[in-house]
Amino acid sequence: MLGILASALFLFFLLFQFLSFAPGGVSVHSARDAPAEDVRLELNSAAAEEFRWLPGIGPVLSEEIVSWREAHGGFRSTEELMEVPGIGEKTFSGIRDYVYIGGRDSDENSGRG
Repeated sequence: MLGILASALFLFFLLFQFLSFAPGGVSVHSARDAPAEDVRLELNSAAAEEFRWLPGIGPVLSEEIVSWREAHGGFRSTEELMEVPGIGEKTFSGIRDYVYIGGRDSDENSGRG
């Protein structure tokens, strides 16, 4: 009987550990972590840490954005974010209103078109 109880407690402990921690590279944002509506990031100058405030962007994707930017000489349009590994249409649609290309803050380049 004691062995069954110990096994059950151990399994409960493992389940709690599994549910308590997000795996590496997964971004967990609460509502208070969401960027303010008036906060926008310039894609060609923002630091990796700043990209982490965008919905759905964690440490891994923020580094991927910076790496892509460095490898390709910068972004020419906000839509180029979808060329970054790990950013598809769904992720892009969640962040498009928070990013822009410097100096060209028009609807065409801000992702609001």
